[in-house]
Order: sequence, then structure tokens, then C-alpha cells
Amino acid sequence: MKKLLTMLLCGAMVLSLAACGGGDEGAASGGSTAGGEASATSSDTLTVAVPMDPGTLEPGRVNEQAFYAVVHQIYEPLFILDTDGQLQNWLCESYEYEDDTHLLIHLREGVKFSDGTPLTANDVLWSFQRIIDNSLPPISQIIDLDMASCEVVDDNTLRLVTTAPAGTLLKRLAYPGLGIASKAAYDAAEGDWMNGAAIGTGPYAVKEYVAGDRLDMVANENYWREGEPATPNLRLRFVSDSTTRSTEAKAKGADIIINVNSREEEAIAAVEGVEVIKTPATNTLYLMMNTAVEPLNDPKVREAITYAINIPQTVELAYGNLGTPASGMVAPGVLGYDENMFNEHFGHGYDPEKAKQMLADAGYPDGIDLEILTETGDATRHDICEAFQAQMASAGINLTVTELDSVVLYDRTNQGDQHQLVIYGLTCSDYEADAMLNQILPGSSNIKMTNFDDETFINMITEGGTILDEAEREQAWKDTLEYLADAYCMIPLWHKELISAQMDYVEGFEMSPAFEEHFYQWTTVNK
Repeated sequence: MKKLLTMLLCGAMVLSLAACGGGDEGAASGGSTAGGEASATSSDTLTVAVPMDPGTLEPGRVNEQAFYAVVHQIYEPLFILDTDGQLQNWLCESYEYEDDTHLLIHLREGVKFSDGTPLTANDVLWSFQRIIDNSLPPISQIIDLDMASCEVVDDNTLRLVTTAPAGTLLKRLAYPGLGIASKAAYDAAEGDWMNGAAIGTGPYAVKEYVAGDRLDMVANENYWREGEPATPNLRLRFVSDSTTRSTEAKAKGADIIINVNSREEEAIAAVEGVEVIKTPATNTLYLMMNTAVEPLNDPKVREAITYAINIPQTVELAYGNLGTPASGMVAPGVLGYDENMFNEHFGHGYDPEKAKQMLADAGYPDGIDLEILTETGDATRHDICEAFQAQMASAGINLTVTELDSVVLYDRTNQGDQHQLVIYGLTCSDYEADAMLNQILPGSSNIKMTNFDDETFINMITEGGTILDEAEREQAWKDTLEYLADAYCMIPLWHKELISAQMDYVEGFEMSPAFEEHFYQWTTVNK
């Protein structure tokens, strides 16, 4: 069993790496910098190539695993889930339920932000309220909080009140988008996250952000976990293209390279001194259909599309032996997973003639024109879109593929009526189906990707979350996912597996399957 929280920290000999290029444009400064300036040889620096330039250091701003893997180094939640999916207290030292809807949270004594100011219960409630006020993506995790009734008891104690019993609340509070920020720093910086507001309790503090290039961080001298981080300087290099990251791995251009191209796995593993590491995730990739726009507002058209694509063949083309073609509406290991659900709804196979006939029956004898959105730089998702484009053509569907940066894609889909199809992954970060389902509820971040605001479906999610018995809740999630599958608005494509590369002198790094908010604070570079 992986020992995420009991890892012994060894004294580290650390890597020497020359500084990467980039100017001062877009630079941002954070809180206290315990490590000061890195040495001329950067012998105490861990360098990681990551898939995404966050574009902002605002906690919870973007609903992407790659985003949270960056900002998680700065901000921490009340709880975390370890690599076995077990809940661990983090900023919360202890808690007790006063009744089914009132949860008393006791914060750890003596925890400070990176600028030396104390963490208080007011910072926690303010962080949650800010997410709700701005309708940020993590709202789906706290959608059942009655914020008007939540209150600060004292500096180290707060009371959370839910609108109904919430069986998964504690696990949802481990969501990395719910990292706690300093209200005082935010106020002093007048809300400028790139210039002073990015102050958290995490292992690292911001030193310099260079847009399009890197984020340099240094050890938080006030960190509450003694002896951490193990390596005092962390450099995150932004490399958006997965093939380029694979080239970095083969060239040993960084100590850790996150999310390499799976088709390069053998070539990377063949390089002496480089190790490919993989672990299952709780994320499923979906073809999302906007039910609010024509012709996708017709469920028969949506069902016809499932006959116009070859999911197993496409997934094998795109991912090879990484992960698995979808077998359920959520990934194996997630509460609510049903291994028969995919076959029952989407296992009919590729049949373009059937799709063409269904379109004709729905009033489209001459076929339809559709556009699919995907993220720039994701080679595998691009390949999926191109494969669907070729497959759909045989069914009379003219598919246009549009690639957008993640923030632009999110902003466009958030308009609700400016998109038709989207390739998008959703994660069950609490190892239960509700973490995905809550993201497509009205008021949450991704509802507009499908606009499936069916009243029965919404009630099923809401009622399922109130069930405290796990076995009963599991059946409720299965029933809810069955209803979602019947609507043909989210077609599961692939159950994700994480893949990265690390140099053989790196020790202590583990990929986190819950929401991929990787922990670098235990990682040493023993070169």
C-alpha cells in the first residue's frame, strides 16, 4: 500500500538545473520566501514539466486537474484523500457532527499562511463564500451548504450547516479547488491574485510567475508540517503539448514530466535513467452534447450519434494501452460504477447506416452539421475528434473540430448556446459518483456543457446526496447514472489512467488519483 502520509523524509542531495528562458512580463509576487534566491547551480530545485499554464493563481478559478496540480502547492483544503481514497484530516484537526446537518470543524492550532499571519475560521468561510458568490467551479462540491447559517465559532472553530443531510460532504471538502486563501492578503492586494493575493498555507509560496513559461516557488517558511517541503525550490514549467512533454522526458529536460503522450511510453521507458509511472484515476472522458441547441435538443439525434462513432476503436487509437475504453458512466472503483451500464446503452457498436436512418426519422434526411470543441495541446483528444469526424461522415454528419485554450473553451461553453459538442473529462474526486453529478447540476460549473436540467434527474442527485448509508447511496447513484445514460447527453469514452515520467534520482513522488493534485512536498532529487 502506498504510504502517502507516512512517507519518511530523507535528507536530499538535489538537482542542478540551469534556469529556463522567459522574461519578466506577467511576473507576480507572493508571500514570504523562505528559500530566498535559488543558488547559482539550482542544486536545491525540483523541476516539473506540467501540462498547463494556469493563467491565474486564483484558487478554484479553473476546473482542470492540471490547474489544481499547480495551485495546490499554494493553497490547502480542510481534508485530503490519500492514494487509497481514504479521508485524512489536513487543515482540519478534528470534527464532530452535532446532528445530520451541523458539522463542527476544529482547525489545527498554529497554522499560518505563507506571510506569517494565522489561519482562522473566518478565512475558511470567506474562501467558501467567495466561490459561491463568483459561481466558481468548486461550487459543485459545496452546493448543499447553507452559507447564511454557517458561522465562525471562534478563531479555530467553524460550524458548517447543510440544507439537508450530506453523506459525502467530508470527502467533497477534500476537493483541491476548496483550498483556503488569506482574506487579509486578498483585501490588501485588492483582489489581485497575480500580485499579492496568492497567499495560502501550502508547502510553497509564489516567487515568480512568467506567463507561458514557468512558475517558480520557494518553501513556505511558516509551513505547519515540520521538515517539509523536502526540496526548498519548486519550478513548474508550462509545456502544453503532450508530445513536447514526451520529448522533454526522453531528453531528461525536467525531473518529473506530468502526463506524457501514452504513445511514447516505450520510447521514454527505453531511455536510461528515465522511469514511466502509471496509476488509475477517477476521471472519465465524455462526449458532452448540448441539449439546449438544435439539433441536439432531440434525444433521437443524440442517440443516433452513438451509432455514428466507434468508441473502442477510437480510444485504442488515441490512448493505446493507457486506461481503458469506458465500461460505465463513471470509472471502476467509484461508488455507483456499474460494469454493465455502457454495454446496455452504448455497446451496440458502430453502425453509420443505422445512424443515418435515425437522423432521417428525426427530420434530417440530408444529415446535420456539428462542431466539436476540444482543448489545444491535447494530442489524444485531438485524435479522438479527428476519428469521430471521419466516422460521422459515413452517417451524413459533417463534423468541424475546433481547438481552444482551456479558459477560452470554458468561457464559450459557459455561455450555454455557443457550442454543440465538447470532449471533456469529469473526475469523481471523492470516489463517489456525486462528485461528477454535482458538476452538471444547475448552478454548478459544467451544467451548460449539456444543459440537461431535467427535473427528475436533478431530484435524483439531490436526494442521493442526503442518504447517509453507503450501500443505499450506491444504489441511488446507479439509478441516477442509468437515467443519465438514457438521456444520451453524456457519452462515456475512456476511463483515465495517469501517466508521467520521472528521472531515476527522484524519490518520494506519487501521483494522486483523486483529483491529480500531485504532492511535490515529499519529493527529493538525489542526483
